[in-house]
Amino acid sequence: MKQLAPLEDAIAKVHKDLPHLPKGLTTWLVENAWWLVIIGVVCGAIGIITTITTLTAGSLLLGSIAGAALGGAVFISGIVSIIVLVLTVAIEAVAIQPLKAKQKRGWDLLFLASLLGIAGSLVSALLGGPFSIINGIIWAAIGAAISFYILFELRGHYVSVKKAE
Repeated sequence: MKQLAPLEDAIAKVHKDLPHLPKGLTTWLVENAWWLVIIGVVCGAIGIITTITTLTAGSLLLGSIAGAALGGAVFISGIVSIIVLVLTVAIEAVAIQPLKAKQKRGWDLLFLASLLGIAGSLVSALLGGPFSIINGIIWAAIGAAISFYILFELRGHYVSVKKAE
């Protein structure tokens, strides 16, 4: 995660000037983050199955109504979304054990999953056709702001584990 350190530091610098959550809430979130992530992984797995089904039916319907080009754009955008969702769910699943142990590695994995999700949302929006570009960028920005705010509120509670040399 050394490659993400400059970005992490830049976001941390912006975050330090923001209002902070109450200590009791951040402590609760840190103590329970691992099982909250388990819930997210389960919901993500259900989302993958649902997205595949909806994508197939929706792109066929849209293609027959609005034209093959728009149906194809929606299908390609959906494929990108599914790939990103699968990767994000896998990264979050790997983060569960380190989060339970309150290790910085767990936090780093959640940070990586957030970055991947935001990048995937932007790419999907750009591929989704003219109607989804503005909407997708706005929702990606809102998602990024919320995700990073919560993550950086919890960041100081996770400790780095030094590897034996």
